Amino acid sequence: MVTKAMNTEAIEKALGEPWADTRARLEAAGGASVSHKELADALYPQFDGVVEKHGWWVQGAVVAYEQEIGRRVPGQRADGTFDVAVSRTVPGQRDDIITRFAFFIDEGALAGVALDGEARTSKTAKRSFWRADLEDGTKVEAAAEPKDDNRTLLVLTVSKLPSAERLEEWRSDLKELLQQL
Repeated sequence: MVTKAMNTEAIEKALGEPWADTRARLEAAGGASVSHKELADALYPQFDGVVEKHGWWVQGAVVAYEQEIGRRVPGQRADGTFDVAVSRTVPGQRDDIITRFAFFIDEGALAGVALDGEARTSKTAKRSFWRADLEDGTKVEAAAEPKDDNRTLLVLTVSKLPSAERLEEWRSDLKELLQQL
């Protein structure tokens, strides 16, 4: 199973124009002959000040376009690698959740892949993070954000996966890990 393609109906609603118009803008900007960055750079100023969080929606539009033209499949990044994320709301405070996650991973491996160096933790006003590189070149991030006083949204992300098959294997492993937490 591969992740569902971008929802062009949501992009239409957010950008306030039919998908065919946005697609035409991307084709006019060079279409399949230019990079993801060039497409996003061309579309970005057209929605600046017109759409809230326009950068996020522009990125989504470019990804949807790239999926339509066959440049990438759902879940695939512009560099050809894949990312997968799973989330679950769990009881507890965000820092405690990150500590619990780190303790759970203290054996030095995640889904059978050893850590490459030390894990790193950090914090912003909104989220607490645990990040690590793995020996196979993938990267793992646990991000915890409070939902309310007693619950935290935990998002586990693995990036730099080499294939859609590995994406689905990791999705399964991450879901199982969330169940265990």
